[in-house]
Amino acid sequence: MSLLRGVLAAGIAAAFIGLVVLLAAVLTATALVIAGLGALGASAYWLYRKVRGRKGASEGPVTLISRPGPRGWTVDGASEG
Repeated sequence: MSLLRGVLAAGIAAAFIGLVVLLAAVLTATALVIAGLGALGASAYWLYRKVRGRKGASEGPVTLISRPGPRGWTVDGASEG
């Protein structure tokens, strides 16, 4: 009877350790999937912002008028970069 009890205790301990290892593997895989989805979402957002650009105070297109300055053509006629 003592031998049977020892074998059952060893089996239960092995099953418990197996469940703990399985739980750790599942949680690790879940964390990696969440991190991957986050990286994918961040890269998609970065690409969206890169393609679409930032929308600032939209007043329409800005027209710059160039005039001859003392050292060539400038935008406002006075600036010399």
